[in-house]
Amino acid sequence: MMISRSGSTVMITTTAACMMDLRRYPLDEQNCTLEIESYGYTTDDIEFYWQGGPNIGSVTGVENIELPQFDIIDYQTQSKKAVFATGSYPRLSLSFKLKRNIGYFILQTYMPSTLITILSWVSFWINYDASAARVALGITTVLTMTTINTHLRETLPKIPYVKAIDIYLMGCFVFVFLALLEYAFVNYIFFGRGPHLQKKVAEKAAKSNNEKNRLESNKVQVGTGLCVVLVPFGL
Repeated sequence: MMISRSGSTVMITTTAACMMDLRRYPLDEQNCTLEIESYGYTTDDIEFYWQGGPNIGSVTGVENIELPQFDIIDYQTQSKKAVFATGSYPRLSLSFKLKRNIGYFILQTYMPSTLITILSWVSFWINYDASAARVALGITTVLTMTTINTHLRETLPKIPYVKAIDIYLMGCFVFVFLALLEYAFVNYIFFGRGPHLQKKVAEKAAKSNNEKNRLESNKVQVGTGLCVVLVPFGL
């Protein structure tokens, strides 16, 4: 904004950046502040103040602002003085409280990842000997979850902390991956170690039956050897 000696003003449109805390993304609320400060004139030469005083009514048109990802919940105005070594400079501050719209993320992230996770559980009802169907379903769901994670990370800045949506997607990925491991475990039980155990049990049972039959055969032979025939003699 430029002010001439006659009192006329020139309005300038600017694009400002806002530092955001994305730990609760996409369920986050942000506080963004826009400040206007005199560069070369101190408070001895110029004064900045909000028309009508530092209240909400001093700013107009905020209700008509539409942001693609945020809703403006509240805003506040302040008149400050910035003190430096060269003097005290006037400053106007306008703070916005923004809340992110969750609808986009429900349709693009939460719903697809939830459905993919549920789809991976369908393999529990597929017959264990249908290896092609179960493996294809498991690998497809794992790759789909990986694609969703990769796409989301590409749209966000590189930050050093974990976001809420990262925890959710990681939980979905773990469930999908465990569903694939479940088939590997079942396959190992029925087609790997299981048949060997069953074979050993069958051999042990057959050996026990053979031993039992042998003992019974020995009893019959002993009984036959002790058989005594009594012949009566007449006197």
